[in-house]
Amino acid sequence: MATQQQQSRFLSLPTELIIDVVSYLSDDCPALVSLACTCRRLQPLAEELIYAVIELRSTDDLHDLLNAFSRRFERIAAVRTLKILYEYHPSLATTVEERNAFNACLGEMKGLKDWHVESPYDNYKWTEGGNEWVEQDMESFRTALEKVSYSLGQSLQVDLGLAQLNKLILHSHGATSDFWDLGGFHCLFRHPSLRYLHVSCLSLPADIPELAQFSSTTPLTTLIFDECDIKPSSLRCILATPKSLKHLTLGENVFNIHGDRGITPRLSRAPHASLQALLPVAHSLESLTHYDPIYSTLPDPERPVELKLDGDGMRNFPLLTYLECDPCSFLYRGIILAPTLAPPNLATLRIHRPRRQVGNFFEELPDFTPYTRLGSLNTLEFVQPTSIKLPTHLAECVCEAERLRERHAIGYKLHRHGVNLKMYMEIHESGGLIPPYLHGEPTPKTVCLYDAAEVGFSRKIEDNLPDKSIVDKNVEEPLPETDQLGKFDIICLKNEVRMAIFHETLIDDTDMFQHHMEFRHYLIHDMVGED
Repeated sequence: MATQQQQSRFLSLPTELIIDVVSYLSDDCPALVSLACTCRRLQPLAEELIYAVIELRSTDDLHDLLNAFSRRFERIAAVRTLKILYEYHPSLATTVEERNAFNACLGEMKGLKDWHVESPYDNYKWTEGGNEWVEQDMESFRTALEKVSYSLGQSLQVDLGLAQLNKLILHSHGATSDFWDLGGFHCLFRHPSLRYLHVSCLSLPADIPELAQFSSTTPLTTLIFDECDIKPSSLRCILATPKSLKHLTLGENVFNIHGDRGITPRLSRAPHASLQALLPVAHSLESLTHYDPIYSTLPDPERPVELKLDGDGMRNFPLLTYLECDPCSFLYRGIILAPTLAPPNLATLRIHRPRRQVGNFFEELPDFTPYTRLGSLNTLEFVQPTSIKLPTHLAECVCEAERLRERHAIGYKLHRHGVNLKMYMEIHESGGLIPPYLHGEPTPKTVCLYDAAEVGFSRKIEDNLPDKSIVDKNVEEPLPETDQLGKFDIICLKNEVRMAIFHETLIDDTDMFQHHMEFRHYLIHDMVGED
């Protein structure tokens, strides 16, 4: 009797308060299930949270989920986050009927905001049933997106499925290859609510005339092309559609070159057309990243030739403060090496070395002179990829005394021009994995191993008294500025590098003790001054 009285008191509260109380259980699915079973009034409130996030790692879950949807239609509209991440298994082809039935529910997911799709046939399995994924699953996705995308003379129908979609990640492939053609998926670029779009292994056509009528209509702010075949002409069609695109990643096909496509750099081979393609977003773009395969086609990628570009270059990109590329990109050779064409407010320049390119920024840095001509630049970053994980071995390479002194001397010269030099190591846990990185795959760890501002330039160099070579913050008199490093400075930096790599990289628990003891050995080894 007391339970019924307490329950009635709870249900007598205003609906807003009941919803607020139930929301506290959002991370406790068993409690929500129990609550949904108590009464008809609490069931829809609990199920709004139970079905808010659906992550499908296996097709085995489809049968029960479809039954749940059929018993209460409102459950479909409750979905806010959907992740279709089926794992591959040999009998996957037998699940086509259930997959199609679930895909048909997309048209009723009126509250869906975050959608992540990965083909189970990725990683070269498309010959084992990938054609059905492309011709049926992908076609269902396209149909649902097409229905809600802007059409000429029509306004947004908010009661349609996917009408509230804000974020979409789509990793797929072709029917018989590792690249899929845009085709009718041009509707992606005229979606009325989409703000974040990440697509991989997409091959763009030479032109997309269907987008011509949708200039400056969409709310898209972030666009990521990942391992894609990007043509300047169709890129311009796409970039003309957002009202205010802020973040753009141009990831060309750098790694997937062993299947039906070889090395096909597009943008740097047509630098003038590529710059023209960027012009529609000149007024709004804040960050731009380019991953370029052209380095592997140049006779000497270590010494790329400057490109002579006409016009204003990127002087009319007033909001662009972050630029990332490699030294062979048209953005570097045509813009950075010709500073009069650079964005007027560029604050951070990140230069990454392609993973398969020979050479090492930690052994030799490019000529620093061009960076001093970029008047707005305040941070210069270099990113060097590696597959080495051992903290001690990597620290020995990064902090070799003479290289470190040369690096710090360059950092000082840049410091005198108001630019801080930072250097990162991009550590790949598995050297065999390549982009696009799929769900569950370890992504590279980018670890800062040198920061000129952190190391500083105020110190006394007294190698005979190593405890005096570091900055004493209690000394009242300011220490003199110098581009030199003492022996003790190098020892400290080497150990800081070891600690950074040790703590930031993924180390298996079984190896943790061994790495820790190795780190301690090297720490003691340096501190006692042994060579």
